[in-house]
Amino acid sequence: MQLLHGVGSSDNLLQVIVGVIAKQSGYAVIALGVGLVIGAANNMVVLPRAFEGKEEIWGLIRIMTSWGAICAALSTLGAPGAIVRFLNRYTGAEREKALKSILTIAFSGLTLTLGIIVIFGERWVTQLDPTHSELLTAHAPWFLVIMVIMSALHIFRAMLTVALRTGYISWVDEIWQKLSYASLAVLLLFDVIPLVAFVPLYVATYGVSLVLLGLPNVSVFRQLSAGWNRQDMPKFMEYSSFSLFAGGAAIIAMQLDYIMIAKYLGLEEVPIYTLGVFIGSVVGMPGRATVNIVKGVLADKVHNEEDGSIRRLNKTTARVNVLLMTCLMAGIWAGFDPFEQLLPANYRGLEGVFLCIGLSRIIAGLNTSNNQHLALSEHYRLVLPINLALVVVTVAMNYLFLVVFQWGIAGAALATLGTFVWNNLWRLWIVHKKLGVHPFTWSLPVISAVGIGFALLFHWDAGQLGLHPLLEALIQGALASGGSFVVCYALGYLPELRTGIKQRWPWWP
Repeated sequence: MQLLHGVGSSDNLLQVIVGVIAKQSGYAVIALGVGLVIGAANNMVVLPRAFEGKEEIWGLIRIMTSWGAICAALSTLGAPGAIVRFLNRYTGAEREKALKSILTIAFSGLTLTLGIIVIFGERWVTQLDPTHSELLTAHAPWFLVIMVIMSALHIFRAMLTVALRTGYISWVDEIWQKLSYASLAVLLLFDVIPLVAFVPLYVATYGVSLVLLGLPNVSVFRQLSAGWNRQDMPKFMEYSSFSLFAGGAAIIAMQLDYIMIAKYLGLEEVPIYTLGVFIGSVVGMPGRATVNIVKGVLADKVHNEEDGSIRRLNKTTARVNVLLMTCLMAGIWAGFDPFEQLLPANYRGLEGVFLCIGLSRIIAGLNTSNNQHLALSEHYRLVLPINLALVVVTVAMNYLFLVVFQWGIAGAALATLGTFVWNNLWRLWIVHKKLGVHPFTWSLPVISAVGIGFALLFHWDAGQLGLHPLLEALIQGALASGGSFVVCYALGYLPELRTGIKQRWPWWP
């Protein structure tokens, strides 16, 4: 908690993320990069072959993870959000009392949720995909286990976020979790483990993540004998309730496309969509690297009413995120055709899914600081109706494109893009009206035009260079992504990077 108060007011992202924050950001970027490589190898090479002819099991794992995330978000009753919002406002024994009070809320919610799931869970799980009801029934207990684990993980991540240990979170989530998943897939591919053991072992990897994220918090839990903060308990409960519905609704909306695909298209279609979403989600990697850091910095600056610094942080975060994401999307799009030649035949034709998901991630990246600012401000209650409406819009759009129009997984991706546009436009308007903040600068349309131009310029069909498809994809991607980055840098849209380089190497132009 005290670490945040030493950051000071700053005028740009590079200056904000200094010291501990810069270190954690570096850890996060490295972890995300390594996780990206592991995830790419696993999702694009290993999993399609390990589950060939058994796609419903891969779909089961994806659905189990989705429902685990939803139930975990609901079962903690919004306590993780309350930890991030309030814990940095207390010191010493008062901090321990506040944490104990908030954890009580989480424990109560988890106990209630467990009771409900034990009674109704099996009946509910079998409705996910009626054609695979026996498969789902056989694995119903694992839904419960992974939900409990994910609930505790939410708490541990929130506590580590307050302690500015976001880099460590990224290493566990992005490297350990993905590496363990990939390792299990390799073992399955080479028949080292039987298919029946895969799901329990997959859940066990989350158990290890629980231990890894829990260990740094052991000393904190040992100090929770200071009593209760009864005075502020109503405030904690109020914000937790808000966080429950607002945050829970957001997570539900993010997972609904997988669940509705399973119900209306079948479990075997979920892995194909999962692969398309993974490729598109690569575009969002810069935003994922900064969101927890921005959240921690903003919590302190909102509390201290540093309005000018908040406005500059908002614009800078948006510019940097959009620039990096645009460069990534240009590179992937340019080399997409030869890249697809590396996939099994039934996993091709995903360019439309990629474009929809990639654009949705750029839109979210534009709003990274805005979203956190609104949630941490006195207007945080406005997030609730937005997110509840988001759930309704997500269900409606997915039903329209999946059931009415029957556009398959491309329809689900288009529904995702539509909901992202709708949701973020509302957020932009509300934040600007209530807080007088917006992320827009004249650089954003120029950055977008540069990225689109380089993507179209190097978007060749497979075989144009007469090389291996992987090499062709890498060359096209490097030319499009690298060209976009160099031009944007030359136009002066990364002054933070230029300043940092010149400090180390004064001769740099």
